[in-house]
Amino acid sequence: MDVKTICLGVLTEQDHTGYEIKRCCEEVFRHFFVAGFGSIYPALAELQRDGFVTATNVEQKKRPDKKVYSITAAGREALA
Repeated sequence: MDVKTICLGVLTEQDHTGYEIKRCCEEVFRHFFVAGFGSIYPALAELQRDGFVTATNVEQKKRPDKKVYSITAAGREALA
């Protein structure tokens, strides 16, 4: 299993930030797969470039905007 597949799988549940995807990987997949920010964010960028996910900037008070990722119909098809 690769990081892109894990990201798509996590996003089928609900929209997430990269941090939330990493946290999910630590909680669920930690026994057999290690995914860090250095692999998650490049994977999300590639998935976005390929049209498998979209990203929305969400404004936060007194903090930088966060990017929330959503899986697309093409992403669901690729995952299947």
